[in-house]
Amino acid sequence: MRKVNAQISVAVVLGILGFMLAYQLKTIVRQDKTLNLTNKNGTDVTVEIEQYKKQKQELESKVNDLQNQIKNYENAAAGKSDSTKNLLKELEDTRVLTGTTDVHGPGITVYLTPDARFLGNNIGDHITDKHLVYLVNELKFAGAEAISINDIRILSRTGIRTAGSYILINDEKISPSSRIVIQAIGDKNLLYGDMSFPEVFADFKGLCDVKFEKSDDITIKKNNKTYKFEYAKPVQ
Repeated sequence: MRKVNAQISVAVVLGILGFMLAYQLKTIVRQDKTLNLTNKNGTDVTVEIEQYKKQKQELESKVNDLQNQIKNYENAAAGKSDSTKNLLKELEDTRVLTGTTDVHGPGITVYLTPDARFLGNNIGDHITDKHLVYLVNELKFAGAEAISINDIRILSRTGIRTAGSYILINDEKISPSSRIVIQAIGDKNLLYGDMSFPEVFADFKGLCDVKFEKSDDITIKKNNKTYKFEYAKPVQ
């Protein structure tokens, strides 16, 4: 019992360290996005960006190492009894739901390739946030368990909105003038059948070429964004 408690304590400490590293990584990414380019020449800016990228990669590596250590401790603790196994299963399901772990499984991939003949300067000439939100809702309705757009994990708190000439997803920019790839994990036949209804892509005509295909194994990466709840509290 003392050994299990020690393992759990270490796991908690590692979890806190992982959160601290993730927060530091988030800070570096924010700094990378808000570099003041006014008083720097092109060479200085390029060097600074490369330094931030290297720091980001190093922090991501440290976070992954800590998460692997936590996983090892969890597996060791789970082997002690059926109750701890059930707790670990609930924890894994929560991680999938919150997008804090990579997932893979069968599903479909949707390709939206803009039609160059119709591209213009008006928002109505491009794919917009409303198109993407609509497709995400359709996929969820068809039973999708995990969704990504251009490798950006879609979660319950994910915001999708048009901002100027870009579409923002989790504060990341994607261009409606370039091909957009949407992946969804779930029952591939149900997902494919839902996308096959003619009215699903009725509003996409003249904007882009639409293709979708089934897959036996799709990998969707975890979301590195950290969330905190300031107002929503559990009911006691």
